[in-house]
Amino acid sequence: MRNTIWVAAVALAFGCAMGGGSESKKSEAAKAQDQAHQSLQAAADAQKKATDEQAKAEQYQREVTQKQKELADAQAKLRGQRMKAQQAQQDAQQAAQSAQQEAQREQQQASQLQKTQAQEMQQTNQQRSQSWTQEQTANGKVVQASSDQVQIRTQDQDLLKLQIGDHTAVKLNGQTSSAAQLQPGTDVRASYQMVDGKANALTIDATSKSSQDQQK
Repeated sequence: MRNTIWVAAVALAFGCAMGGGSESKKSEAAKAQDQAHQSLQAAADAQKKATDEQAKAEQYQREVTQKQKELADAQAKLRGQRMKAQQAQQDAQQAAQSAQQEAQREQQQASQLQKTQAQEMQQTNQQRSQSWTQEQTANGKVVQASSDQVQIRTQDQDLLKLQIGDHTAVKLNGQTSSAAQLQPGTDVRASYQMVDGKANALTIDATSKSSQDQQK
């Protein structure tokens, strides 16, 4: 009986010992599985984060590439614009130089024209002065006379209008007289100067018909 109880006790103790070891192993396996699962999850999270970061990096790279392209385009435009500005500056300098040369030519032409005009005017004035100061004479008969004008018919049958002024010396039959006393038909010898198209009388020496008849 005692042996039977002892065997049962040993068997129970052995069973308990065997059962306790099995539970312990199961707990350790579960922990290991949990740790493995956690490790895998951490690895998956790390991989996802790495993928996200890589996507961001690629996005930034695309943005950098776009910015670099835009920068290159802007730099190309800048170079082109600088070349255009330089060409425009050269054109402006050439235009200014041409304008200055043209202005100098026009100034020279204007100066030459003014010089020519001055010479022509001087010649005209000299000719006019010579013409005005040149004394001319005429013989004829009185057609009409007044205090300021005497019209005579010259020997060439031209009508000459003599302007009478304070400077005109008028004689009638050798005596000092006035132009208004000259009668039509009176013989006249006159000296005059042409001034501005008018005959200004210097002297008028007239002889009346009665005086001519007395001399005969």
